[in-house]
Amino acid sequence: GALAPAASAVVGMSFGGLTAIELGAQRPELARRLVLVDITPGVTRSKAKHVVDFVNGPRAFSSFDEMLARTIRYNPTRSESSLRRGILHNALQLEDGSWVWRHARFRGKGHAAQQPVEYSRLWDKLGGTKAPVMLVRGMRPTSVVDDIDEAELLRRLPSIRIERIAEAGHSVQGDQPVALAALLAAFVDASPSQI
Repeated sequence: GALAPAASAVVGMSFGGLTAIELGAQRPELARRLVLVDITPGVTRSKAKHVVDFVNGPRAFSSFDEMLARTIRYNPTRSESSLRRGILHNALQLEDGSWVWRHARFRGKGHAAQQPVEYSRLWDKLGGTKAPVMLVRGMRPTSVVDDIDEAELLRRLPSIRIERIAEAGHSVQGDQPVALAALLAAFVDASPSQI
């Protein structure tokens, strides 16, 4: 059984957005509306370098403050309180007092053999989407979406709704949570003719 079989929309940020595209292609009845938060199939390792560098950094830290300091360095547009909250949700403290990230790392053999992943195959899947789609794009330099990606979205999905948030980077939900919530509410509540 599905966890949310009657969901109004599927919202995916970053890798979750790519997953949402795949879900929409494989199970369109579960994705009545699709929201991509600062992601397209045009993402490349170079566009997402800062994200990749952060995720592939140290897994363990001797203290919460050490973990927070590194997180702040990689997320300069987010407030410290937002980052603290994010760490508390995404990390855990071990018995020895050290902190580790909860997320699993998927690496090739030998850990250094991590090859870039190609997501461009998702363009065709996204282009075949029948559900209304909205892209929420951060406009600060940490965004992984560029004008070429946006143009490709419009070419493949002329009906797509594109919203740009000037004061957000890749982490739109962290940089501008109220603005993102308002866009999501308006998109979910809109009648199909208003999208």
